Amino acid sequence: MTSSNAGTTALTGVTTPPSSTTTPVGAAEEEIRALWSSVLKIAPPPPDASFFELGGDSLAAHRMLRQLSRTYGVTLRLRQIYETPTVAGLARVIAGAMERRIS
Repeated sequence: MTSSNAGTTALTGVTTPPSSTTTPVGAAEEEIRALWSSVLKIAPPPPDASFFELGGDSLAAHRMLRQLSRTYGVTLRLRQIYETPTVAGLARVIAGAMERRIS
């Protein structure tokens, strides 16, 4: 196991084949992590990190959601960051909104 992916898979015990449902979530997670890092001036957070526990406030949340809305072409409401304040949760919200927009 010399590749970093193999190590990660071995550590987590989860193997997820690429598919149309995991790719948007993974891409959104990376975008969210980078954006939170920039907005909150921190290292990229893990997927289970809470925006508010990392120092985010409602004004930062509004700016971040507006940027994500523009990036993904979906409507994100401020209440969504309160309901799903993690990177992974917000990525699923975005993926779901994108899927509904396409269908």
